[in-house]
Amino acid sequence: MANHQQPKESGLVDLVRDAIKDTQELIKIEIALAKNETRHDLARLRNAAIALGVAFAAAILMLAMLLVAAALAMGGAAPALVIAGVLLVTAAIAGLVGYRAIPREPPLDATKEHAEAQANLLKEEIA
Repeated sequence: MANHQQPKESGLVDLVRDAIKDTQELIKIEIALAKNETRHDLARLRNAAIALGVAFAAAILMLAMLLVAAALAMGGAAPALVIAGVLLVTAAIAGLVGYRAIPREPPLDATKEHAEAQANLLKEEIA
């Protein structure tokens, strides 16, 4: 009877081993897919950022030319100084808002905390 039990246990061990191997392969495939998708998305974002940067630079140059034209149309140096002062205040406010918007926490902090919490839960379940 002991010989009859051995093949069943061996079959179960092989089945579990195959399931673990399949799971590992699936995880590797999913990670590779996520990496590939991330690379593709980053390439698209890079191209979009370049195009938007060029558009932003062209808009700034256009605005500068319009302000120069307005100052020349008004005549004298006073209008140009007033326009420069308004632009200085605008730049200072925008710079302050941008500086305050910079994240202070380390990158991927929430993701790291979530992963650590999941790891702790797994450790508790295993123990």
